[in-house]
Amino acid sequence: MRTRKDYDRAFAVVGKVVHAWDPNSFIGGGALQDEWDDEIARLVAQIPRMNSEEEVTNAISRTFSEAFQPEDFGPSSCADVGRELFQALKDSGLLRPKRGRSLMPRS
Repeated sequence: MRTRKDYDRAFAVVGKVVHAWDPNSFIGGGALQDEWDDEIARLVAQIPRMNSEEEVTNAISRTFSEAFQPEDFGPSSCADVGRELFQALKDSGLLRPKRGRSLMPRS
């Protein structure tokens, strides 16, 4: 992210997905809307290193495992939200496409 505007946009995209997921139903149970802000900020900081659904899922798993109990947030239990966040980041243009090797010879 190069600008504050990029960061704010990324925070909104990640926040929307995390709030809809609402692990442990904190917000649904009456917690403040900023309940997940620390975890959202940590995920936003990792976006430049995310290039695949697996990387997004692993970032979610790491972030929530460190904040809460690791056994509740393994990659397999974060796969659905990882897929959703990957798609949201991709749709918003926040993910850099993975660069593969070109099949065209160099001139």
